[in-house]
Amino acid sequence: MPRVAVVGGSIGGLTAALVLRDARCEVDVFERSSTFLSSFGAGIVVQPELVRYFLERTSISLDEISVPSKSIRYLRADSGTVLGEMEAEWRYTSYTALYGGLLNSFGTERYHLGESLVALEHVGEQVELRFSTGRVVHCDLAVCADGGFSTARLRLLGVAPSYAGYISWRGLADRALLSDQTWSFFDEKFTYGLLPDSHLIAYPIPVIGDELELTGRQVNFQWYWNVPEGPKLDEMMTGRDGIRRPVSVHADDVQERFVEALHRRAKEQLAVPELTELITAVKRPFVTIIADAATPQMVIGRICLLGDAAVTGRPHAGAGGAKAAADAWALADCLVDAGGDVERALHVWEAAQLEQGYALLAKVRHMGRVLQTGASFLPGDASFRWGLPSVAEPEAARVQAAAQVA
Repeated sequence: MPRVAVVGGSIGGLTAALVLRDARCEVDVFERSSTFLSSFGAGIVVQPELVRYFLERTSISLDEISVPSKSIRYLRADSGTVLGEMEAEWRYTSYTALYGGLLNSFGTERYHLGESLVALEHVGEQVELRFSTGRVVHCDLAVCADGGFSTARLRLLGVAPSYAGYISWRGLADRALLSDQTWSFFDEKFTYGLLPDSHLIAYPIPVIGDELELTGRQVNFQWYWNVPEGPKLDEMMTGRDGIRRPVSVHADDVQERFVEALHRRAKEQLAVPELTELITAVKRPFVTIIADAATPQMVIGRICLLGDAAVTGRPHAGAGGAKAAADAWALADCLVDAGGDVERALHVWEAAQLEQGYALLAKVRHMGRVLQTGASFLPGDASFRWGLPSVAEPEAARVQAAAQVA
């Protein structure tokens, strides 16, 4: 079986590394961050693809890494009107739980921190990867899982994400920060707060200890703000050190005046006291821009783009991590079926995964257009169901996404 280099050590990259190693490949992971990623991110909706490795190949159970909910509730956040509530059993986890479980399974011996990809190219029958540290790696298969702002995709295809016109505020509130009434309001429910020009979501997630044990719960929120591209966006995305961040401004770096603006807007625009309390209780929220991208291909010779590095979707379907994991499992299956023949495996793998990516992109673009403009929205609409869409869904939507390949 081939020697594999995985670029990107987050959830998609680790899943790929694990399933390819299980398929008897020799695998190394190269992560650009100089520190482990367990403190990054926040809440995640559990999808089958996302937890498949835990359930099939480890002793980790869902009860150890996630918490359940019983319903989904839709509110007009500016009036408090309940638009609908329906029974729906979902589970929610955290980035820390998923990343920690996957990293523990893979180990750290071949997980290399502080390795930022600079360039990659084919050299004969191998791929050469060059990193900012000076490290040069040769492999038979390069799996690029380096996220929505993928260096590999940009170098190989010149494709960069396009700003969707809005940002996301995210924050986590511990139990001690919230009143009993507000805690009960959010516990075991997923809440949508709809506004004429934005929307909020809130739901419980697990608190995970150092030994990957569930030690409590928090409430996770996201509030999507429409912000025009230009000086206003640049100002919001500039950290306290004066440097403009391309993707996220982490909690410690968000300028205090923007945190104050978030709290002020919550008090002025939200007519649901529990939503206001939740948002104003969080003193260190963070900001992420929402962007998407589609690539015309996922395979270039012996290099493949996986997850968000190929098709970058908006987060509204809770399926970005699931798509990356699905790509990883399919890649391992194709490689095994091809007897380790990399080029044959990638040829078979690409078509189905690209189709799935386009279907997801069309779905989340539609969700974003509706949710951020106050358009007519029917609670329980099947097209808004979380998770990966079936590639059997309407052809027109997928064709539209494919036509918008940047």
